Amino acid sequence: MDSLEGLQKRIKTTQDLRSIVSTMKSLSAVSIIQYDASLKSLLEYGQTIDAGAYVLMRNGVLNAAKPPKLPSEKKKALAVVIGSDTGLVGKINRDVVEFAENTLKEKGFDSDRILYIAVGRQVIGRLESREVPLLASYPVSNSIKAVGTTASAILIKIDEVLHAEGITHVYLFFNRRRGGSVNPASSLLMPMGEEWLEGLKGRKWNSRRFPVFSMPAPQLFSCLVQERLLIETATALTDSLTAEHHTRLMTMQAAEKNIDENLERMNLEYQQMRQENITTELLDVVSGAEALRKKRRPTA
Repeated sequence: MDSLEGLQKRIKTTQDLRSIVSTMKSLSAVSIIQYDASLKSLLEYGQTIDAGAYVLMRNGVLNAAKPPKLPSEKKKALAVVIGSDTGLVGKINRDVVEFAENTLKEKGFDSDRILYIAVGRQVIGRLESREVPLLASYPVSNSIKAVGTTASAILIKIDEVLHAEGITHVYLFFNRRRGGSVNPASSLLMPMGEEWLEGLKGRKWNSRRFPVFSMPAPQLFSCLVQERLLIETATALTDSLTAEHHTRLMTMQAAEKNIDENLERMNLEYQQMRQENITTELLDVVSGAEALRKKRRPTA
């Protein structure tokens, strides 16, 4: 059993730990609010880009031509797998890596025809342990402003290797929070023309007039596609950050609950031990007083 002094030190250490956990929980909660606002802005910007592409479609400039179906031996994928830099996020890094592998297998890609780009030290380590071909790796953006920089760097790297490696498909794999749960998700980044334009066909225009454009249609479409790619990549990064902080928040809440339970138990133990020490001291005083009284009692 701990001494009273030792128990006091344990309580103090546990209280310090609880303070750290509480701070981490607060930081995650604040980060989630910021990333949710960023996701909303990305969605609104994406709707503007989609509106521009829709105008080109309505003017008969664009057609959603279906790309030719390729046999598995000619298909080659580039998987951008997004995770976290730090721990305390449960199993989201393991899940997103396994999800990427399983999804690409289901889509008919041979394992020797899959290349990877990793975002986040935890994911980098997992992919390296699997000895898969890793073309590039990036740290997780620690701020909303850095998300755009990371997204641009990823797209530049994709552009460098796309034709050099004979890549036919590019996928984003990341974690996404929906409600109170976090699950892996994927997004087809390239080729995006068919899927994107098909999704615009059911769109409704809120005005009787359509905007006009002076830029040559192919050049305008190229600009819209570049922005759409940037939005898709930035959204995946932001979704992943939201999921990371949500998972960490849940982990910290569970840790805080366990710490509170331990503190309650240790405080009770401390009070009991202190009471026992006080009782023992009082009994010693009483015994000493009784012995002294007997010693001073006159003999008959």
